[in-house]
Amino acid sequence: MSRLLAIITLLLAGCYNSSFDEATATPQTPAVNTTIADLYGLIKESPTPIRTNVVIAGRVTTSDQSGNFYRSLMIEEEGAAVELMAGIDALHNDYPIGSRLIISLNGLTLGKRFGVLQIGRSAAPGSNYPTDYLGSKAALDKHVVRTNEPLIKPEPLLVTTEELSPQLCGRLVRIEPLHYAPEELTEATWSGYQPFADEAGNTLYTYVRNYADFAQNEPPQGYVSLIGILQYDASGEGRYLIKMRDETDCHPL
Repeated sequence: MSRLLAIITLLLAGCYNSSFDEATATPQTPAVNTTIADLYGLIKESPTPIRTNVVIAGRVTTSDQSGNFYRSLMIEEEGAAVELMAGIDALHNDYPIGSRLIISLNGLTLGKRFGVLQIGRSAAPGSNYPTDYLGSKAALDKHVVRTNEPLIKPEPLLVTTEELSPQLCGRLVRIEPLHYAPEELTEATWSGYQPFADEAGNTLYTYVRNYADFAQNEPPQGYVSLIGILQYDASGEGRYLIKMRDETDCHPL
């Protein structure tokens, strides 16, 4: 009987190990307490550091796989969007389109560029940019949690050129019908800024980085549907831009 009691005692002792429990504990996902739309009420005219517990959530609408988005990704929720200045490559592997992210903003800075709200580190003094990249996976993991929810493909907002407004900047939009309207009758590529016009002659531009996979391809002729992130270039007379994710964001009609 005493031998049986000793065995039971050893088994019970092995079942409880406080150090093991602590080592395997996982940090809790922060509770969302702010919407992306609320961030517009927090940002001032200049970049605005966040020093309080502000937590947002949204789904990824962009991919850097084709190279037109560089080290950043857009997230959107309930009709508002923000750009996360991640600062690392191959974001599409860890944060694919449709994944839901929870982001803690405490210690980060809000800025705005081309009409798009940004989250990033504070930019260096004298910088021409409103924010800087987080710059490492460790920094991302400190502020960003990807949930286990299934991927949900984002649906672009269908708008006309007349409905474009600065309030829509950052949103994934679809505009149609448009046709390529080059200002010069020379062979053109997607690279840089390319003009498209609707049937009424209203013009907007696509923007494609020189390093994007499709930058040297030729834009299609005929009427198309364009999908991408809406931006606004306030320089000169001002113009709206569509930043495509890849070449499939241009659909022939």
